[in-house]
Amino acid sequence: MDEILYDALKRLGLSIMRMVKDCISRNAIKPEEMAFYRLRVNKFQYTDQGNIEWSASPEFFTKPSWFRASIELTESIKKSDEYSLALEQIIKIFGKDAIHPQALEWFVMKLINEILQTQKFEETNIDGFVKTFIKDLYGEPVRCWAEAELDGIILLLDKVEVSYGIKIRKTKAEDLEREIPAYYFMQQTIVPSPSAILNIEFLGRGADEILGKVQQTISILRLFKVGSVKLLRCSIRSDSITSFGFGIPLGPSIFGGPEPVLEKYLITEEDVPNLKKFWQGIENAIPISFFELGITKIDHLTIAYNRYNDALFQDGNLERRIANAVMGLEALFLKSGELQELVYRLNLRMSKILSLLGYDPYEVRKIIKDAYKVRSIFAHGGHLSYNERKKLESKYKSIQNFVRQLLDYLRISIIVMILSKREKDDFIDLIDDSFVDKKREEMLNSIISLLKNIIG
Repeated sequence: MDEILYDALKRLGLSIMRMVKDCISRNAIKPEEMAFYRLRVNKFQYTDQGNIEWSASPEFFTKPSWFRASIELTESIKKSDEYSLALEQIIKIFGKDAIHPQALEWFVMKLINEILQTQKFEETNIDGFVKTFIKDLYGEPVRCWAEAELDGIILLLDKVEVSYGIKIRKTKAEDLEREIPAYYFMQQTIVPSPSAILNIEFLGRGADEILGKVQQTISILRLFKVGSVKLLRCSIRSDSITSFGFGIPLGPSIFGGPEPVLEKYLITEEDVPNLKKFWQGIENAIPISFFELGITKIDHLTIAYNRYNDALFQDGNLERRIANAVMGLEALFLKSGELQELVYRLNLRMSKILSLLGYDPYEVRKIIKDAYKVRSIFAHGGHLSYNERKKLESKYKSIQNFVRQLLDYLRISIIVMILSKREKDDFIDLIDDSFVDKKREEMLNSIISLLKNIIG
């Protein structure tokens, strides 16, 4: 750490603290009353179907706001010698164009707000504040948090820590009692009640990295079991001083899309060990194209995962969901040059892999054969007749069972392909060779055996 820069920022921080405390003691600044709105929950019940049964009464109230006072104090501080000296040191070390021109101003504003809000700020707090700001200037990681409201996942236990710094818990009544400024009230989007709350804490930088971590977590949850796990709302914050909006009491909220939740799953006490093993095995292996916004890489894994998501969320007609699932499996198990005997090839390769994981190969073939018929009907602009639908319901007890089993095959296949760490054509060749070559069969068995403990 540059001692001269540290000393200059420390002097500026102490100067700010003295000025704020002096203004408060002299009544030179006073808070305004700011109107807020919240729902006061009167009745709350979390059901084992993941539904939130609740009722609430609206409540308006006021809290002190130092917004205008902080702006006036910031402008005064910017005229001080301490501010000029600190800015001079920052430019000397990092250059005029290497950092955001408002970085030091944000330092001042954030520190003023902290002092005004707590009114218990001391010199030791200034020291930590300065060190965090210097980390910002050097682009070093700082503590980041996210609280995401999810749907599609139901907990039969209060909470589970799936990995270090990542926790999922049941929704509580107080989660529905969030406070928002009254002037935001009419702008609020109606969001369904969350079935679970995700909390993440880690060392990182910026909003994009925090949201990426949230989306990665959601992708892993979608692959643990068949579930339309989606983001409803997410609040993010960090210790960062230069990331605008972070760390303030009313952190930014990001809303998920309008997609329907078609599949939900339970997490029970018995699932926890498997969930932790699965997380440990896939967290660092899952492709970033599954969750990072703006990633344009298209490969067999990304295509299959996108089709899986389409089948999980695209409501409308049954045929489209089944067709999406089949196309996801085709992306994984068929080569680009293969144009004939597609159902046969898909059935053979899938039944081989899934049988090594304990699935009944005859059941796999039956489901794939029926799914391919539906896919062909949909591809040619048709839909299932009444008799065809009844036939499927009779064979699988319900259409839902059929679709869920097909999606489970796709889910498992995506995980196998990710964890095998092999090129698509190379892995397909290995499957094909295993039918006639003992050594290749042993090699395939060895790969799948290593994955069994993760897949569960």
